[in-house]
Amino acid sequence: MPLGGLVTLLVLLPNLLMLFLPPTGLPAAAGKKSSLTSVMEIVERAGQISAFAIPFFYPVRVKGGLEIASLAGMILALFFYYLNWGRYVRQGRALRLLFQPCAGIPIPLAISPVVYFLLASVLFHSWYLLLAAVVLGIGHIYVSSLEWQRARLPLETVG
Repeated sequence: MPLGGLVTLLVLLPNLLMLFLPPTGLPAAAGKKSSLTSVMEIVERAGQISAFAIPFFYPVRVKGGLEIASLAGMILALFFYYLNWGRYVRQGRALRLLFQPCAGIPIPLAISPVVYFLLASVLFHSWYLLLAAVVLGIGHIYVSSLEWQRARLPLETVG
């Protein structure tokens, strides 16, 4: 496996938390999805699949200033991503924490991986990854913004 696969694995790693530490404070069930939402969920999945798969086919080669700058940006984006996953765990795993702004950045757990993959496309000199990251950004940010709106709804009541 070229080391490019590590780019994907590093961004997927904190998502394992969802298996063992699922969110609490779920809002009431959402109503019927619009056709636009359904299309954007497909766009999001296409972006995820392609952005996660493409790095596996590239070696990591840091040769010049552009690669160093993109790698530094990737590290910052990944740090910010991990920081927000840590906030989710430390503050009680409320669903809203997956979408709540941080440091003035809206939906940081959607924006930071998009920035990460955009910068990875520079590191790998990959137009394919750039396109995948743009598709991911369009779908993931749209869907996450809807989830952020839903997470602010009144909580479900049992009974």
